[in-house]
Amino acid sequence: MSDANMRPRGLLYSLSNSGLNKPFLQPGVFPMDEPVFSRRLPESINRMIIKFPEDVQEFFLEMISADRSKQTIANYAYDFTLFFDYLASKNVTLEDVTSRTLKRFFRRIENGYERTVHVKLKKRNPASGETEEVWVKRKHFRENSRAGKQRKQASLRSLFRYLVKTHVLDRDPMEEYEDASLRARHHKKVPVFLTRDEALRLVEAVGLYHEKQKRRRQPWYEYRDRAMILLLLNTGMRVSELVGLDINSIQTDGAITRVIVFGKGGKERVLKLNPTALESLKAYLDRRPRDQVPKEHENTLFLNKNKTRISRKGVYEALRKYVREANLPPKAANISPHKLRHTLATLLLSNGENLRVVQEILGHSSIQTTQIYTHVINSEQDQALDRLNLLE
Repeated sequence: MSDANMRPRGLLYSLSNSGLNKPFLQPGVFPMDEPVFSRRLPESINRMIIKFPEDVQEFFLEMISADRSKQTIANYAYDFTLFFDYLASKNVTLEDVTSRTLKRFFRRIENGYERTVHVKLKKRNPASGETEEVWVKRKHFRENSRAGKQRKQASLRSLFRYLVKTHVLDRDPMEEYEDASLRARHHKKVPVFLTRDEALRLVEAVGLYHEKQKRRRQPWYEYRDRAMILLLLNTGMRVSELVGLDINSIQTDGAITRVIVFGKGGKERVLKLNPTALESLKAYLDRRPRDQVPKEHENTLFLNKNKTRISRKGVYEALRKYVREANLPPKAANISPHKLRHTLATLLLSNGENLRVVQEILGHSSIQTTQIYTHVINSEQDQALDRLNLLE
């Protein structure tokens, strides 16, 4: 690296957090006076990025300038936190990362890893008796799926390319790692989806679940969850798109109501709501809390118990309750919000809808992505197998 590019960069990841420990706080609880990296990002993501080296923070500023989605930036932040935690545990600086370092990192997380997240909650200060907002540290185990492994490699690939391009580093260890690594076999998986009857059972399970609850202090949860599930099933939107919806995302023009969805890469698409989804959404909006909603969430469509924007994890946990209540078969037991997207795509194609139309509904940039659903609804294959009945 040239002398002109030599300057203090703080490339050794620091886990220290000044001012995070106050006597009255419970273990794992942190105060709110952290510096803000960007007001365009959620506070939880700011907390991660502000700990990264300065040049890595500049990488995130470039992403913000390029108008990358908040979810994409959050994914990068999660991946980098995992990586820099590993470097810190080995006392390795960013300049010292080699292909061997990367190989050991990816092996460490091969079969899953523990992720630490920070959640903002209201806690009572035992000293003053006042209620204060604090950050609570929570840990949970994450499976490292094939898609997850690919994303982490793509994240680090982008980071190292940026650092080389901006002359922070003079070599790209990810190139060395990928050149030396054996290529894993690619196994194409057929998308998991619900049949029409299973989808109906899932929707009905929302009412059945809440009928069994003896203490229904928040009856609006039932209407919210039914509306979320029906929006996912009837529009095929991604869960990140669902949680990003605001009240003004719903637009009515005469007898037609549409939802404006902002997808990957900031692409906008407008989807019509069918009567079932619209009716459930109206029922939720009639009961949606209006009191004690923080000002910044007054326009948020789907709220959580704290009356702030519901998270992707919140949607997943709500869905999981109703999957159990519906007693769906084993192949659908681990159904996720994204698999409801698979369900819509499969049902549309099964009804003979044009592939291009399905592509536009789902917001796929490439029709090849949409074509994966044709593998599960190939009527010609079904007919060929029906004609071959060896026992007749």
